[in-house]
Parts: sequence; structure tokens; C-alpha cells
Amino acid sequence: MNAFSRPDTTPFAAFVDQSSIQPDAIEAQRVRAKIEPCTHGTWLVSSIDLRNPEGDLLTRAVFDKIEAARQVGNPRKRRQPESGKLRQERLVRAILANGLACRFHRDPPLVAYRRTSGFYGKEPRWLSARALARTVDQMASLGLLYTRRGKWGDASSTYSLSHSLLELSEQVGVVLHSLTSKLPSERLIRLREANAGGPEITFEHNPETESWAKQLAAYNAFVARHNLAIEPSEIELAGWVKKVNDSRNEGKPKLVKPELFKTDLYRMFNNASFTQGGRLYGGWWIGAPKHVRAKITIDGRPTVEADYSGCAIRMLYHEKGIDYRDDPYAIAPLVAYAEENGLAPEHFREGVKRLMQALINGDEGGAPELARIEGFTFKPFLRRDVRAMIEQAHPHIADAFGGGSGLRLQRADSDLALTIISNLMEKGILALPIHDSFLVAKENKDQLIFEMNNSYFNKFCFNPVIN
Repeated sequence: MNAFSRPDTTPFAAFVDQSSIQPDAIEAQRVRAKIEPCTHGTWLVSSIDLRNPEGDLLTRAVFDKIEAARQVGNPRKRRQPESGKLRQERLVRAILANGLACRFHRDPPLVAYRRTSGFYGKEPRWLSARALARTVDQMASLGLLYTRRGKWGDASSTYSLSHSLLELSEQVGVVLHSLTSKLPSERLIRLREANAGGPEITFEHNPETESWAKQLAAYNAFVARHNLAIEPSEIELAGWVKKVNDSRNEGKPKLVKPELFKTDLYRMFNNASFTQGGRLYGGWWIGAPKHVRAKITIDGRPTVEADYSGCAIRMLYHEKGIDYRDDPYAIAPLVAYAEENGLAPEHFREGVKRLMQALINGDEGGAPELARIEGFTFKPFLRRDVRAMIEQAHPHIADAFGGGSGLRLQRADSDLALTIISNLMEKGILALPIHDSFLVAKENKDQLIFEMNNSYFNKFCFNPVIN
């Protein structure tokens, strides 16, 4: 279970304040929504589902309406075979779950889908473009969906839930907490053709990828048995949502509230190689700001977060057999300037951290020191001068700056993360990974730190620095 502390039973109607709207205006809103929807929507995915019993009740109610409509005017019409009925029921359920998820979490609350064949080749067999288009059209003809056909090269087809379907959802007990998400086994390991944002490519599993998928499937089932909750203030919630929306492409649907029903993890590799990347994604807590994560509870218990300090930098030193224990981001000339000018000694620290990440991730030809770093400045210093200071402070690993080591190191830290959460799971302890940091219930802090130290030492033969 995963939710904010209070709105678990909030009905969908609560998100549309009808009290001050006249009936004629309500009807006008419905008509406009039906004939003038936004051309952008959130893509339908097969992993979003509804909890039972309300999921079964809503699916059955809608499917019965579809079946009844098929028989109208032609009572002798041959009924669907049982296998076909089961596939369409599953499709109806996905249409409903995606529509409800967008209703709660996206603006505009539109689901985008494809009507042309071939688009859903990697999805389960019950999800095909032809069957999806037919079922959406059937539900629209019954007044359950508002739809708009897409235009090639312009916009996708979209649908949204009608007022009558929202009322039916509320009648059968659907609430915010009814949403859930479960990734199929074939989506637990993913491989991109290039770096972030590139298309995914197909691959043949090997014993290693199969082992990762098995570990993640076990972890995802484990986290689903726990109650994750968070109660941020209105200001914190608004800041969290803004952070997500600022990273979205212009024109894409905006997030209205965090999607706390998404807890399944997957590994994403890059550059068509399982040696590049591999970090864990998918869990809603990964994108939450650190000060907001501090309010997460696990089964009602407060949590604590521990992280590997300067993880990538320290890994580079340890690969060279050097036991580096200092703060890698405390660059002496910058600290001295800050203190001389009445600034905090750590004034430049976060900017240095971001710049060093850019240096590790980038290649020399791309001038990585010029990478965009929002919210930080090195004035009065130039970026190239700061890079020179960093290289002078870290001469033993300076050859890694601009060398594109970042994704290789991400493979190492993601291996650590998977090992740590799996080992703790075997002890009955849930750990929530955020790349190189982890959240556990406070009483499990010592066991988390033990696993972090032990797993790191087994890999690098040096002890890490843990905050």
C-alpha cells in the first residue's frame, strides 16, 4: 500500500468542485471536454491497474454494458469466445485504470493511445492497437469516454473518462488508493540504444539479466506488502510537483500530484551495453526532494536515510588503490574565497558536486565543464578555472574528467544498490533505494549501514564514507 497519510479514501468527485457550478455550465464543460480535448495525453501502459474488489466491480459493470450493447437489435449475434472475453475484460480494466490515474494525477487528464498496428508489439498479448481502438470506440458510444482521433504527425488519439463513468467509479468504491502498478517481468530490465532519452532496444536475456529480473520481481512483491506513506506540507508538495513539471517537455501533461502507486523498480542500461548505467528507477520516492523524503514512513514508522558520500569520486580513487577519506567537493581555493568574503565555507560545494558529476559523465570533446547547472554559480570564477582547481585537488583521478566514466560507475553503484536491498529483504527489512542512498525505518539504521559497508568493501576492498 502506498499513499499520502489521509487521502486514501478520497473519491474522484472530490477533485472536481461542482458546488459553485450551475447545471448548464456543467453540461457545457462536458460538451467542450468531448469535442475539444487537448491534443496531448499520457501514454497508456499495461502496468497500471486497480485494486480489488473495486477493480473487479468496475470492470465487470463496464464490460456488461459493452456486452449488452452488442446484443441490442441482434439478440442472436454470436457471443465472443471465452478467451476473447477475457482479453477484452483485461483491456477494459487497463483503459479504466489509466483513465483514473490521469484523472487523479495529470492535467489534462487525457490518456494517449495508438490505433495503428505494431505499436504494442512489446506489450502483453491482450493489448493490441486494433482491440484497443475497438474497445475505446465501444465505451465512447456508451457515453463512458470522451475521445478524439489523432492526426498523423500531429497528435495521438486520446480519451478521458466521462462524468457518468466517474460516477459509476465512485459507486463501486474506487478511490485514490485503488490505483496500483505492477511491472511485468519483461519490463524489469531495460536497455537504451544511447544515453538518457534514447529509444529502448530489444535484447536476448542471459543468466545475469535473468538473475537481476528475478531479484527485482522479489523486491517489488516485497515492497507491495508494506505501507509507504508521506504527508508533505502544501508548500513542499507544490515544490515537488513543480520540480517534476519543470523537467517535462513543453506541451506534455503536467503532474497534479505525485503518483504514489508506482513502487515497482526496474534497471535501465544505456548505450546498448549492460556495462553502462543500470540504475534503479520506477519507485515514486526516487524523484522526491531529499527534505520531502525525510517525511516518508514505512508501515507507520519514521525513516532515516544514509548515503555514500562522494560515491563516484571515491570509487575512482579506490579503483586506483587509494584510500581517499576527505570531502571531495571541498576545493581549497573556493573555500578560502567564501570565508574571506563572509560566505559559508560550503557556499560553492553543491555547485562543485554538480560540476564534478558533469566532468565524470561527459567526454572531452563536449567541454563538460560548460554543462548546464541550474541554480548554482561560481562567480567571480570562470568554469574553466574551477575545473583547473578540481583537477589540482584531485590529480590522481584527473584523467577520468571528460573521460565518460559516469555510466560505468553507475553500473557499479547500481550493482551495490541491488545487492543491499536484496540482502536486507532477506532479513525482512525494506530499504528504499535512491541510487547511492537508502531509506529504512529508523530502528533498522544499523543494519542498513552494515550492509552498505559490507557490500562496498566486498566490491572495492576499501571502506566507504557514509553519511
